[in-house]
Amino acid sequence: MWGIVLVLCVGSRLLTTIYYIEDLDSLRFALSMVDYDVAKLQPHFPAYPVFCFVGKLIYTITGRYALAFSLIGGVSIFLIIFFLFKIAGIRNTSSVGLIAIFILLANPLLWLMSNRYMPDAMGVGLVLASLYFTTVQDDQPRKIGFGFFLAGVLGGVRLSCLPILIPALLMRLRGRWQTLRFIAAGAAGVTVWLAPLIILTGWESLVDAAQTHSRGHFLDFGGTISSEPGLGIRFAKLFESVWADGLGLYWNGRHLITACTTATLLGILVTNRRTKKNVKHSSFLSASFIGCMVYLIWIFCFQNVVHKSRHVLPLVPFLALFIAYACAKIVEESNRILKLVLIVFLCCYGYVALHLVVQHKKPTAIAQIHQYLKTKQSDKLHVVSVPLIKYYLAAQGLQATYTPIKTTEDLAKLDEKLNDTSELVAIGSPLHDRAPKTKKTFYHNPYVNRMWPELSLFEY
Repeated sequence: MWGIVLVLCVGSRLLTTIYYIEDLDSLRFALSMVDYDVAKLQPHFPAYPVFCFVGKLIYTITGRYALAFSLIGGVSIFLIIFFLFKIAGIRNTSSVGLIAIFILLANPLLWLMSNRYMPDAMGVGLVLASLYFTTVQDDQPRKIGFGFFLAGVLGGVRLSCLPILIPALLMRLRGRWQTLRFIAAGAAGVTVWLAPLIILTGWESLVDAAQTHSRGHFLDFGGTISSEPGLGIRFAKLFESVWADGLGLYWNGRHLITACTTATLLGILVTNRRTKKNVKHSSFLSASFIGCMVYLIWIFCFQNVVHKSRHVLPLVPFLALFIAYACAKIVEESNRILKLVLIVFLCCYGYVALHLVVQHKKPTAIAQIHQYLKTKQSDKLHVVSVPLIKYYLAAQGLQATYTPIKTTEDLAKLDEKLNDTSELVAIGSPLHDRAPKTKKTFYHNPYVNRMWPELSLFEY
């Protein structure tokens, strides 16, 4: 059975591989496959050395970095399912196991992130593996130590996932000898990736990158509570990330089929009175549950939950298992009407995921602009945009003269760079002192990717 699940996980992700750069974060990881350089933000700090090493190894073998990311994503989804089942103590052939496999395989956020050029899915797989070894292996210090080792390795894959493990790790620190042993195991996991990173980057360069990015993340561009202080909008966006992005449920502006998914799921949860009793026997009321609460506080305060939904990804497997318990109870005990409701829910849920995955294979708005400008690139092309868009286009080799706009002074100097033959385009906002000849607007579904779902291009 586990072999079938592995084939489904890897095969589905390889079939839905994307062959374009969908956003800036994906661009940095794609560039790291060719030239891993932390100083150039390829990728940005904390450098994700374990993920990039595995990706580059597969890329060297296959020659296609897109396939490398999908292969890692597929294996990561398998690890998420496998260790979640081990933590919860359920069999993969039971009714709850089969339903949970479907819900996790078809989860829209997990599917999208396992195809994106990013380490989030791999990070969640390591989180669950570490949780299993640290929380389930009561009388096996070696396996608990391995859980600490995996927690250290997690820092080289997705450092921001680490808070979810803190309660489970702290609960194991009992007795001087075992505490030292487990801390040493965690330190060994960190050393696996930190030592090569220091050798490759250099201590001073690494410290500079760490200080610059940490300061920027927490105080400037990171979308934390210090730079995006509105508590109401943060809470609303966090809830939307879990509800709409994480579970594919209805939100204002979404397709009506998501309303059907929502109505049937709420009906299943409301009519199933024994779900709470079943959940008590799972990991939800253990260190895993406490870890999820800690993680929620962490991302609410210190992650960009306003503009990026992927930060809720570690919570999705636990929510999916909760839903699977409720669905399985209907299969085992309920009448035909509720079973019909369950079938409708699973069909709608799967359709939403497949629809988003198909849309994911089509270029995002910024990728569409890149494709459009590729046909016009020349020495005459002059692009005006914010620095991030300039970086996205220039890093992919688009031939043009760029004017990144940070202040009104930058815009005032534009005329000095132009001549009569210049083909001027502005991306994002029009130039107020000129009337555009044409305006083209590019779109993608924001539930595929929250970044720049609508971008306009103005030609002068």
